[in-house]
Amino acid sequence: MMPPAVGAGTLRQLGTLGERGGGVLSLYLDLDPAHFPTPAARALELDALLAQARRDGAAVDAVHVHALLHDSPELLRGRRGLAVFSCAARGTLETIALPEAVEPMAVVDSVPWLEPLVALVTAENWGVAVVSAHGARLFRGGRRGLVEFATLADEARAVDDHVRHAAAQMLRAHRRRPFEHLVVVAAPELWPVVETSLDRELRDRLAGRLEHDLEHAASDELVAAIVPVVESAERNG
Repeated sequence: MMPPAVGAGTLRQLGTLGERGGGVLSLYLDLDPAHFPTPAARALELDALLAQARRDGAAVDAVHVHALLHDSPELLRGRRGLAVFSCAARGTLETIALPEAVEPMAVVDSVPWLEPLVALVTAENWGVAVVSAHGARLFRGGRRGLVEFATLADEARAVDDHVRHAAAQMLRAHRRRPFEHLVVVAAPELWPVVETSLDRELRDRLAGRLEHDLEHAASDELVAAIVPVVESAERNG
């Protein structure tokens, strides 16, 4: 079976991988012949990424991914890139065909790292973080819509820890593809923690913050809420 194409529904489905606990390995392979022209070159790329995954604590997932690609070599043919998501704790192994080259990476976290896929769904580059006491939702997009690339939820984790985790994920996304503007949605009592957790690179892109209750808001509600904030920041230079 060929892997599915990327779409907003695919992203929502993948986003549930970390909901029941257990780490998730997100692996992105660049299969562009201009970058990795031979099977040997692609094998070296894969070996390096799996070695990184093992160092980061995803040894079982690395074994599963290696076995999958060894047994199904057709997954590596005829496309520019491939994303693989493995959650050994849930017995889940998903592949996504990519229509263009992608930066090779192996990310181990409590949730799948979907941000590289968002560029295939939206070309706009606003960043939005909706932060609550026990979780966060992270988006990229703009006036035409926002796409959620990470849902972080851990009621056992201290508030400071999960806010820092969300800020680190936003920084990783920004460094891969810089945000034009950043908007943070957070209650007033959370803002001091958010502010100290944001790297200088993100603070420099901060268009403003909202105190609305948008923890469970749909994408179009978020867009309606943040457009005035971004437009005000643009008018004020």
